[in-house]
Amino acid sequence: MYLQPLAKQALLAAHAAQGMRLHKTRGGFAGIPAQVNTSSRVSMQVFTIRPIRWLDEACLVSLDDPQFPKVATLNARGVAAAQELLARKSPTSTPEAAE
Repeated sequence: MYLQPLAKQALLAAHAAQGMRLHKTRGGFAGIPAQVNTSSRVSMQVFTIRPIRWLDEACLVSLDDPQFPKVATLNARGVAAAQELLARKSPTSTPEAAE
């Protein structure tokens, strides 16, 4: 399945976040990292509603409210797509295994 590059980044950010969710913040949708050290800064990527809608149209996330979403949670199909993207990026994977 084809996804825009920004939608792929949002998908991977959701996969790495706590509960595999992106929460709406003042700046956009962001995922709380799974491992947070309270004594240091946490940097996270923030996404506008557009890539979240792309993921919703591809049936990769479930929104808590279709009109005004506050939380985008990966569903089973989204988790599988994220794992597939991660497998393609891993240096140990071979081109024959991806086919």
